[in-house]
Formats: sequence, structure tokens, C-alpha cells
Amino acid sequence: MDLRRFIAPVAVGVVVAAVFGVWGFTTRHSATADVVEGWAMPNGSGTAIALYDSNDTRDGTSYIVVGASWAGRDGVWHDGADGPTCIGTDTTTKTSVRLGIVDVEAGLDGIGGPRVAWLRCLA
Repeated sequence: MDLRRFIAPVAVGVVVAAVFGVWGFTTRHSATADVVEGWAMPNGSGTAIALYDSNDTRDGTSYIVVGASWAGRDGVWHDGADGPTCIGTDTTTKTSVRLGIVDVEAGLDGIGGPRVAWLRCLA
């Protein structure tokens, strides 16, 4: 049996496996969310909130929350397709929330910045 016949195919296989391994590692994306708590006041449709860190509603930060995974006070997680219903749509009502916020780099469409990855309504 001539082992030289098998050396070239094995070498090619090792090179291909190494290339795919390096490619998979370098193109992998991950993010760790910054976790913040505060008081959310929804817009009229419940798709966005103004987040306040206290009862003072003069200065708040706005976030779009539709599409984010969310959990209500019962702890059950939802996929976010309909928006977090636990915040409601009453623009005068505050809900205690915890948010996971990820900073997204602008892509070809030019849209970037902080995005709500998940929302949990607190008791």
C-alpha cells in the first residue's frame, strides 16, 4: 500500500477544515447587553417607551421596544412580535422595567445606536 497517494487528499482536507474554522470564528458576532432599570411610559401604540430613572419625568431616553423579547410580571417570555403588552398603551402610566440594551453599529442602511434586545416588566 502506497501512503503517498493519501497524503495530498489528507493535506487538502486539513487545510479546508482550518480555513472553515478560521472563517467561522472571525465572522461570529456576539454582544452583551447593558442592563438598566427604570420607569417606562409607552407611546399610544405601545411600540416605543420613554425610560426614566426616577419619578421625575423631565428627562427620559426613548427606545423602540417592538420586536424585543419581553417578559411580563408573571415571568413568561414572549417573542416580541406584537410588542411588550405589559407596558400597555396608556401614555400617562409608568411601568417599572428592566431592559437589555445593545449598541448596534450602523450598517449599509446607516441605522445604528442603542437597541432594546429584551424587556422585563417588574412587579
